[in-house]
Amino acid sequence: MFLAVIVCGCMGCRKPYDEPEYRTVKNNETAFVIPLEGKTSNQGKLKSEDYLRSMQVATKRIRIPHRWNQTGRRVWAGKWIDTVTVLTVNRTPVTREWTADSKSGTSRSNQAIWVESKDSVSFSIGFNCTGYVKESDAAKFLYTYPSTSLASLMDTEVRAMIQSVASLACGEYEMDILRGKKKEVIAAVRDSVIPFFSSRGISITTIGMFGGFTYKNPKIQDSIDKTFVAQQEKVIAAAMFEAQAKKNERIELEAEAIANRERTIAQGEADRITSVAEAASKANSNPVFLKLRQLEVEQERINKWDGAYPKWYMSGSGDSPQILLQQPAQ
Repeated sequence: MFLAVIVCGCMGCRKPYDEPEYRTVKNNETAFVIPLEGKTSNQGKLKSEDYLRSMQVATKRIRIPHRWNQTGRRVWAGKWIDTVTVLTVNRTPVTREWTADSKSGTSRSNQAIWVESKDSVSFSIGFNCTGYVKESDAAKFLYTYPSTSLASLMDTEVRAMIQSVASLACGEYEMDILRGKKKEVIAAVRDSVIPFFSSRGISITTIGMFGGFTYKNPKIQDSIDKTFVAQQEKVIAAAMFEAQAKKNERIELEAEAIANRERTIAQGEADRITSVAEAASKANSNPVFLKLRQLEVEQERINKWDGAYPKWYMSGSGDSPQILLQQPAQ
């Protein structure tokens, strides 16, 4: 028993084994290996972007070195601690849609960008925005935002700046004019937001407006809808009037074409009759033509005569009735 106690005591008096520890870096991450221990003169470099860039590594599996930290008089009294820390930057693009509609936005809560026009009409604008961190900007992003994810920044700092710039742009126009100035508003937002966050390591690829204006006072939207409907009805009525005018014009053109055709036919027929009459008039005054007509009549009489004389004839003359007599046989 005494020997067993001694053996167990010796086994428990040994320093624990330094078990290897690894950190795997994903394809969408950029890793930085930062020493946790060093000379005091090097502490100032930890706040430098260039220093972080020098600590950037391309390996995908990093072994974490350990150091034995003794906490008691005994050799075995202590533990293994890390001498470096691995910081990673997630470069995955993040897209956000901030809107008052929980069904279409990224969040179920109301995240619309609320602004006011120059004449103090309050309304919201739906915005979408996409940002990511380039490989070359990973050190800059880590230096600027050492403990914040890109997704969190999109919903806080990026959204806040978009709202600030949009408020300033919308405040320059009255509501009636502002409805036609969406292009100017989104241009002002892009010109301010994209360069600002690019200097902080965030590349904004997309900023856009969607969903139109949502007014805080629903009566304003009702009035706009009624005005739009009235304008559309006016446009429809004008289109129908124009279509009817075109139809009437087409009918008039068709009628005029028919009338011109009838006049042309009648004129042609009149010209033909005139030509025939003129030809007949000229022919009747020609003796040769008259002689030919007499010969044609005589030829027609000969063709119809059967060679016999008439069996009946009328005697007498004048207007008084006469008796038809039968000619005696020859």
